[in-house]
Amino acid sequence: MTLVTGVLTDEYVALMSDRRMTVKIGTRIVSQEDTDTKTIALGGQFLMGFTGLARIDKLRIEVWVGRVLNGVKLENYFEVLRREIEAAFVREGQAGGMPHAFLAVGYASLRPGGPVYPLCVTISNSFDHRGRFSTAVPVSPQFRICVERLANRRQLIVPVGHPVHDTTLRALEHRIRVVVRGDPSNPALAVWPLLTALHDTAKRSRGYVGRDALFACMPRRALPDYSIRWGQDVDYRMQVASAFLPDGARNAGDAIMHMAALINPQMHIMGIKVFNGKPTTSLADLEGYGP
Repeated sequence: MTLVTGVLTDEYVALMSDRRMTVKIGTRIVSQEDTDTKTIALGGQFLMGFTGLARIDKLRIEVWVGRVLNGVKLENYFEVLRREIEAAFVREGQAGGMPHAFLAVGYASLRPGGPVYPLCVTISNSFDHRGRFSTAVPVSPQFRICVERLANRRQLIVPVGHPVHDTTLRALEHRIRVVVRGDPSNPALAVWPLLTALHDTAKRSRGYVGRDALFACMPRRALPDYSIRWGQDVDYRMQVASAFLPDGARNAGDAIMHMAALINPQMHIMGIKVFNGKPTTSLADLEGYGP
């Protein structure tokens, strides 16, 4: 089970996830590799990550989400996704079994024509009494949607996936509070606190959480934006951006080129992988990607 952490502020939202893919047969771990893209940009207004089941109908999750949301209006994305993931868990024989969550952070109104708020939207079969994802509660065969506003707070941190130790979460909250107070419009400053929390959780996770990370951020002033910038010359304050942070990275300046899956009204799904040496991926490996 991976770790996805969302951050809400008045000026930007951000999402950090690892890339760990764990394959099990029964209770035996067959492999653990850092291969998956678990960040999706939705409709120019949300960043979304996932944890739990990694393949549905033999498709990678970002491809499956793209197919499910094809032709769907943005305001209906989350209800359609809730309905389809519930049905998929029945088909896969996982209903009431494996905890799963989609975590989306972005900006939207709660009613047509209403004010736009920083929002966190979680779709899961494993909620606690507060409406937060938890692995400590019984897994339900039904999926629900929980929406949380930033409200009068300066920042809100919402993790889903592998449990984060209380001391790690408190340290993360303190560090995010400090960087938001010091420079509230710069999401790049959230990279080191989020990475530190991810690496600490990885050490405690028995290999279920990887140390390689994907970071994505969406400034409020950039919305709506149907593109993603990547590389070393990104203006994180003004542009929707995405970065791959390998083990050993400490801040946004250590990022390597990366683009998350991108789902926009034209339903293009894209991803970029950087190879050292001769690429080994064939066109057949990319089946399912494209308009």
